[in-house]
Amino acid sequence: MPNLTQCVKGGDANGRPGWLIKFEYDAEIVEAVKKAIPHTEREWYPFSRTWWVSEQYAPVMSRIFSNFDSLAYLQGNLF
Repeated sequence: MPNLTQCVKGGDANGRPGWLIKFEYDAEIVEAVKKAIPHTEREWYPFSRTWWVSEQYAPVMSRIFSNFDSLAYLQGNLF
């Protein structure tokens, strides 16, 4: 299972809550994200090479990325 290199809470262009994530490029992982998360619930930001994923898809992100839970949920305890 791949790891994220970045995962922070953040909104999309319309302010909807979610996660801003980064991971090393892998065509299979990109396809897994696209298959599991509808296009209306994700956005690709090419300028920062970051994906936005709606917060309701956190369980899906946990299945795709082995370190999602630790990055997403434990970061709140750090600040």
